[in-house]
Amino acid sequence: MAENANKKISFAEQVAENPFQPIELEFITIDTVLDHDLYLKSDNKYVLYRKASLPFTMKDKHRLQDSRTKVLFIRCESERELRRFYESNLPNIIDSPKVTVKQKAEVLYQCATGIAQDIFENPSSKESIGKSREVVNNTIKLLGKSSDSFLQIISLSSHDYYTYTHCVNVMTFSIGLLSSLGIKDPVLLKEVGAGALLHDIGKAKVPIHILNKPGPLTDEEWVVMKQHPVFGYEMLHSTPTPERGKEIVIQHHEKISGIGYPKGLKGDAVPLASQVVSICDAYDAMTTNRCYQKALKPFQAFQIITHEMRGHFDPKIVEKFIQMLNLKKKA
Repeated sequence: MAENANKKISFAEQVAENPFQPIELEFITIDTVLDHDLYLKSDNKYVLYRKASLPFTMKDKHRLQDSRTKVLFIRCESERELRRFYESNLPNIIDSPKVTVKQKAEVLYQCATGIAQDIFENPSSKESIGKSREVVNNTIKLLGKSSDSFLQIISLSSHDYYTYTHCVNVMTFSIGLLSSLGIKDPVLLKEVGAGALLHDIGKAKVPIHILNKPGPLTDEEWVVMKQHPVFGYEMLHSTPTPERGKEIVIQHHEKISGIGYPKGLKGDAVPLASQVVSICDAYDAMTTNRCYQKALKPFQAFQIITHEMRGHFDPKIVEKFIQMLNLKKKA
């Protein structure tokens, strides 16, 4: 990350440029046995410093700091291998006072999008579902540490729509909105974060020609598309996903006006958490480029939410969402 600090490139692009990836000392968790050998760079050559089987201790860190070494290197053959390093050290990175908020946001966002992509490619992977809980926990922790962290995470979002980046965006918006509504219960935030991150997992069972169709869906295709909340709920049935998270997955297209799906719930039958995720889902979908529409400006999306979609959401939640984004932008 250190050598690429001035440009936003993915882990995959970093590894493609050079398999030896720079790792700042502050990123490494002390007294852990790493999955990678550590290297020093000398005269444009990478020299083995420590084998993966040996723990990295505080003495190692101090010795390197004394020699003014700030960066070590690990060799990675793939994006997943590099991400594995960051995932295993993510709690340390988020907690470290010496790592900037921008660096924390970059690492967290890339780990989150990678895990979300893994889930959509292999929805039955309990390992990926477990990792998703960790990334939600660290997102809540980062958002609670700094008022700037929300803006830093959202600034990394692509304007092009991908299901996995969309889910990460919706998770971040949802946790931020709940906090703005005064909800601080960490258990509730974690459960809603999990549901938000997994809300579209059912799309993994929707045929790709329907998902990527550039024009309007036929009535028959729309029937299939509207089943994705049910598909998602069924896919998560036997996983350790919290019940509120599963509830969000099946309810994220319900509207308090009663015109939502799959059950047509109305009024208070749509829980606050599901409404929050639904609003964030709609906003992010409208403000990213889709195969069938260009991204709208934020104010255009808000106009649709407040006028064309009037009655679909609790007005107080919509108002707080608008206030939150305006405040974050000013910050």
